[in-house]
Amino acid sequence: MGEWLNNWAIQVEDELKLMTTAETAEMQQWNKQSIYKVPEGVTVLNSFAYKPEFVSFGPYHHMESHLEPMEKHKRRALFHFLKRSRKPLVSYIVALAEVAQSLKDSYESLDPIWEADTDRFLVLMILDGCFMLEVMRTSTLEMDDYSVNDPIFSKHGKLHVVPYIRRDMMIILTTLVAVEKEEGTDQVLIMIISYISVSLHFVPF
Repeated sequence: MGEWLNNWAIQVEDELKLMTTAETAEMQQWNKQSIYKVPEGVTVLNSFAYKPEFVSFGPYHHMESHLEPMEKHKRRALFHFLKRSRKPLVSYIVALAEVAQSLKDSYESLDPIWEADTDRFLVLMILDGCFMLEVMRTSTLEMDDYSVNDPIFSKHGKLHVVPYIRRDMMIILTTLVAVEKEEGTDQVLIMIISYISVSLHFVPF
């Protein structure tokens, strides 16, 4: 085997080793991600199907102007959640902080703003996660800690507002945040399954 051919073979072997290392890193990254942005080529065909119209969940659409009015209700939901749980907010912050990077890694193409500001990211996860839990809880269980005239969590809210929140929860870009819960895990899973079952029969598209 000539010198040129020998050098070429060595170069290919070296590149193969690098490729194997790169593939391993790529696979590890893909294994972390579970929440993806819909390609623009798909959303342009029907943007309504992939864009929240009433409330944002997660970082992708956070604080878009038409979704801002719901932010105050997320804060209210957090207060109710904390009051019922009888646990300090810091306990949830500490629990989420332990998995903050894992939560960030689960998002494809996470904006650098969120990557750089973990505190802000954790606030988003707590507010959105607790709001989701409250929506599911009041939709599937009897709750008595909200006013009968509550715009979201009353019987009137469940009939006339929650269906639109449900729609935004069900589209592909939404996610449920894993937070420490006052109920047992089995109860939470049953609540989620019950909520999804109802949602599949009544989503206002």
